[in-house]
Amino acid sequence: MKIKLLQEQIDLLANLPETGMGYQLVDIKLKDGQTFNGKVVLNSTHLQMEDEREIDPNEIETIKLHKE
Repeated sequence: MKIKLLQEQIDLLANLPETGMGYQLVDIKLKDGQTFNGKVVLNSTHLQMEDEREIDPNEIETIKLHKE
């Protein structure tokens, strides 16, 4: 499932380095405290959720590059 991020989140990611060609690995923290680590964002715009879970981009508290 691809989830389109909010423009402010897209702008933030657009200013960060890519992990590889056209994608970034990110860690996401939701406002309710849930975390998702190592998720793929394509072209700083679409969050990939492989488990078909739908996340409301308005519920994302922080999004940052994943550190291995």
